[in-house]
Amino acid sequence: MIICKQMPFLKIAGNFIGNSVKVRNLHISSAVQRNIGAWRKSQGIPTKGKEYGPLTDLPDWSYADGRPAPLSEGQKKRIKLQKQYCDDIIRLSNEVDKCLDLHRQKHANLEGARQDAIRNRLKEKGEVLE
Repeated sequence: MIICKQMPFLKIAGNFIGNSVKVRNLHISSAVQRNIGAWRKSQGIPTKGKEYGPLTDLPDWSYADGRPAPLSEGQKKRIKLQKQYCDDIIRLSNEVDKCLDLHRQKHANLEGARQDAIRNRLKEKGEVLE
C-alpha cells in the first residue's frame, strides 16, 4: 500500500482486516539512495565513499619530520589492483592492434589476388580497330 503519491518509495506492509490495519513494518526503498548517489556524482565525488578520493588514497597519518608513512593494507591492495588493470589494458590493447594488423594484411592479400585475377582475365585480343 502506498501512503503518499508524492513519495511512492514510502510503503507500509501489513495485514488488512476489515476497516482496521495492522502494521508490521515501515519500508523505505532505495530510491532515496539513488538520488544521493546522483547528487554525489554531480558534485564530482564518488557515488560510494570507498571508491577513490583523498580519504581512501592518502595515508592516515605521517611522520612529523615529513617522511612518508608506510602504506596500509588497503592502499597496497588498491595499488596492486590498479597495476593489474594497467597490465590487462596493455595486453588487450596489444591484442587489438595485432588483430587490426592481421585484418589489414588479409584485406591487402585479398585485394591483390582480386587485382591479379582481373589483370589475368582481361587481355586485349587482336588489333585495335579505328
